Amino acid sequence: MKSLFLPVGLLLSFIFAWAFPEPGSILKEFGMIPWMVVTIFLVNGYQTNLSELPKSRSFILALITGGCLSLLISPIIGWGVSEVLALPAGIALGIIVTATVPPTLSTCIVMTQLSGGYPLWALMITVILNIAGVFTIPFMLGYLLEDSSNVAIEPMSLLLSLILLVLLPFLIGIGAKHLASLDPQHQILKYLPSTCIILTVWMALSDSNELFQTLEGVALLQIAIATLLIHFGLMALSYLLSQILHLEPQARIAMLFTLSQKTLPVSISVLATLDIPIGEAVLTCVLFHFLMLLVDSILTPKLALKSA
Repeated sequence: MKSLFLPVGLLLSFIFAWAFPEPGSILKEFGMIPWMVVTIFLVNGYQTNLSELPKSRSFILALITGGCLSLLISPIIGWGVSEVLALPAGIALGIIVTATVPPTLSTCIVMTQLSGGYPLWALMITVILNIAGVFTIPFMLGYLLEDSSNVAIEPMSLLLSLILLVLLPFLIGIGAKHLASLDPQHQILKYLPSTCIILTVWMALSDSNELFQTLEGVALLQIAIATLLIHFGLMALSYLLSQILHLEPQARIAMLFTLSQKTLPVSISVLATLDIPIGEAVLTCVLFHFLMLLVDSILTPKLALKSA
């Protein structure tokens, strides 16, 4: 059920944003989206155990080189794909932001485990890159979008916002685990971050309902092509990287999923800090996430068989 909760919830958020946009738009005006983002990373921090961090030389090399791929090279790939496909401004913004953010904190770990890889590698690389991403995202976006007439990125302002919305709640969550008695794997905590993502998408799409309803099939096709180019490109580069480092097959699987997947909560938190209509960009991020999960869910059993 947990694996279906987010996809089904996102589908319902589309439907409700389309049919009943007023409540979601009102909640966005009240400033609820930032609180959803804070809740997501507070819970993620509470569920993270940094004492499990691997200390092998191969892990450290994979972490450093993988971080460069995910946080520095991936944004340039996203920008290049947007330029080559001549994407409209809103879609291009969504694609570039998605390519710039770190790996997702949930699905890459689950899919690594199901494929016979090292889930601890996936978990720790994801956690560390999400912390590092707070400091790389503002400057990569500021550089890549500096010539855009539609979006003005102030790197220091965005950095401060990400520290307050992502890093600080995450660190508070880690600290709270030593004070609170609630099981980090409690059912409420398992579903709370996904629920916050669903509500955030609903509010953002509701606030841009008119733009959302006029999106054409050509735009959807452009989003799909851009997603596949970026996702498969990152997979190919991560596989090549793991070959160069002579990693074990289980570690290669962890690298494959971790370095090619992108986190939806951080994408939305970045967009939420921009003082522009973000409906089309949010929709792009959500569709990227959907297609990414679909592709990887098809690959997972094939990799599991090969691993076995």
